[in-house]
Amino acid sequence: MKYYNDETNRAGMKLLFMAVQMVVILIVLAFIYTALVAIRLAVAKQGLSPLMYLPVLFVLPVFPFLLYRYRRWFNAGRMLYAYSWTLASASLIIVLLYLYIDQIVG
Repeated sequence: MKYYNDETNRAGMKLLFMAVQMVVILIVLAFIYTALVAIRLAVAKQGLSPLMYLPVLFVLPVFPFLLYRYRRWFNAGRMLYAYSWTLASASLIIVLLYLYIDQIVG
């Protein structure tokens, strides 16, 4: 007869959370790369200042720091809070990058 073991469930959830974070960071890094390419084209064709790179380059170190913070929340027992903030911050960053690129290119 098997007994309920909360540690097994916690380890499985931690593995799932780490997998979700890896997928999310890959998606956000792909959008950051696309934004950098779009800015490079806009700088070359429209003669914009290279300072246009700064907001995108700001996101590059900030997002992994946020993911590290969310992982600490997860390990502290705030699992649903960490999941929701991970997905919310990723979607917010993607939307803000799209809006920024649309403002520059458009």
